[in-house]
Amino acid sequence: MEAAPRGAPKKSAVKKPAAKKPRPAASTPEPENGKASFRERRDDAARRRTSAREARWQQQRYSVPYRTDGPKVTLGILWFAAVLAAIQFMPVLVVVVAMIPAAVAGLQTAYAWDAYEPVDRRAAAMLAVFVTAGGIVGAFGLGVASILAVFVAGVVVAAAGAQNRDDVIDSMQLLVRSSVPAGLAAGSIVALNFVEPGAALALVVLVSAYESGDFLIGSGSANAVEGPVAGIFALAVVGAALFLVLPAPFTTDNFPIYVALLAVAAPLGQILGSAILPRGDAWSPGLRRLDSYLLAGPLWLLFIRPIAL
Repeated sequence: MEAAPRGAPKKSAVKKPAAKKPRPAASTPEPENGKASFRERRDDAARRRTSAREARWQQQRYSVPYRTDGPKVTLGILWFAAVLAAIQFMPVLVVVVAMIPAAVAGLQTAYAWDAYEPVDRRAAAMLAVFVTAGGIVGAFGLGVASILAVFVAGVVVAAAGAQNRDDVIDSMQLLVRSSVPAGLAAGSIVALNFVEPGAALALVVLVSAYESGDFLIGSGSANAVEGPVAGIFALAVVGAALFLVLPAPFTTDNFPIYVALLAVAAPLGQILGSAILPRGDAWSPGLRRLDSYLLAGPLWLLFIRPIAL
């Protein structure tokens, strides 16, 4: 028999966050003589572009924001260097390096959803780490860990005292949403490293090239197209350089296909990251560190096994 709800009626579905009103574009007041200096016109144009970007992030559900505040570039470079060093010199450390952004992503994504529906942040972080660790056993281990994480999420929600089936489903899907995708993205790097280190190295280098071009141009663009286009161009340039050395197990025939797959999967992964969050502009730097890997990592892992065996 279904227990009666206590207190205020519970929601049967996750509330959709209300869209924020964009801030009006700021402009520089004209000087008394009616002519603005070059610097004033330049600053005014920059403020208008910033306002247009923020308005787009707030109005579009699947927008990909380019936050320039905080040490994002420094932390990104440090993580990139740590992953490459671990792959080259101590493969076991790849697990630890990958777990860090996965845990942060789980914690921050749950925090972003917590404003609309309670989510256990610690459980999200631990499940993301658990899924990432499954990559030690390769693609099979990553898949098993993901399935177990879904089961554990249901147990955690039920133990928290959910009163009816709808509440359990809503809370469970948010917990899974906050943890499993980030764990799969990070775990794919781990699994690739154990299956074929050359493929893991190429994935990290190519995705980092895409992210560099995307952020460099996208953070100063008023539209959503220039960033990904610049990222794909940077990816193609670095891919051409890697083509000259061809890390194992790639060949001259299949490597361009993997680069092309990455050119599609990386920008789509960023959009998927926005879909995971309550809004595209929601704050979750940890997830944004991994969003380009959300599709690229599992796809590379899936298709790399036949040529690595």
